[in-house]
Amino acid sequence: MAITTVGTDGDDRVIEFLVAHRHGPETCGFAIFREHGEGWEHARLAIDPDSGSVPVAAVEWAVEFAREYL
Repeated sequence: MAITTVGTDGDDRVIEFLVAHRHGPETCGFAIFREHGEGWEHARLAIDPDSGSVPVAAVEWAVEFAREYL
């Protein structure tokens, strides 16, 4: 599994993640975002509906990454 950060919005309130599976060309995407003026406890996870399933390990890694940068 390889995780790539795709981008952020202009105010660094959204981080998009793209996950490539080791055993094939399948990828999935999701984003973690937080509203302006809100604390981390209000952060949200949005999964691309075309992604199918997202590995829990990828989400766990992304949450730790987002905690540092959102």
